[in-house]
Amino acid sequence: MTEDKAKSTTISLEQMATRYLDALQKVHDLVCFTLAGARKISEQDYDEFSQQLQIMPRQQSRMAFEKAKEATQQWLLRNSLGDSLALVVPLMEDCRTICELCQLKAAKKTGKAALNKVRGKSRTDFLQLPPEEKFTHLKENYDIGCEVDEHILALLSLTKCLMMNNGVVSTEAADDKGELRVKIRSVQLVQGAGTAEDMAKGKLTLSRKVGDSELVFKENEQIGFSKAEHIGALLTVGVFVTNMLQGLQTYAKKTGAASEEAAS
Repeated sequence: MTEDKAKSTTISLEQMATRYLDALQKVHDLVCFTLAGARKISEQDYDEFSQQLQIMPRQQSRMAFEKAKEATQQWLLRNSLGDSLALVVPLMEDCRTICELCQLKAAKKTGKAALNKVRGKSRTDFLQLPPEEKFTHLKENYDIGCEVDEHILALLSLTKCLMMNNGVVSTEAADDKGELRVKIRSVQLVQGAGTAEDMAKGKLTLSRKVGDSELVFKENEQIGFSKAEHIGALLTVGVFVTNMLQGLQTYAKKTGAASEEAAS
């Protein structure tokens, strides 16, 4: 998108997409690397490495192998979700800002006062909205929707519990049934019908199917994800990022602010 003024500013949606998706890919790779290593470490490995260090902050508080494994998994979950979901609000704000700039360009209002409002009061008002109202604002004003908005809102509540309530579901996060329900996007292997020849030979035909999995945590319950659920949560954030960027591109094309090269 190009803003026509004394100085022309071009916003590359492709570069914007790369920035957000690269940040999410980094989290994904760190999680995969850590989880892969966790599969191979034994209690003996843990003990031998600890003993090699010789000095500890307080040896009496050293965690046993299973306790350390559990705590590490939750530490990884807390930090990886925190880093991933930290992209949510900045991306939504970027979408709002660019959409308003598209409106100004379409109306040929590129004066300093109009631009300052986009970057000032409009930005402040938007950032003060609760997350669910940010989704509503983008949908109602710019038709930017997200198929995993409920998933993201639940993950935000869950991550808040991980960070501020020692990984336990708080009363605030639980619904009127005393539960925190979290949907994550997941990829499942599904058995297909296959050919008659395959069936005769006893071969299985498997395909990948993307769907939702729902996790239910009770109030005061310790939060924990399986490895597949952990990766699914990151995939869910990836779907959010993609949805937002696609909606932004569509809006930029609709207003005529995106060039044909940027829209392709």
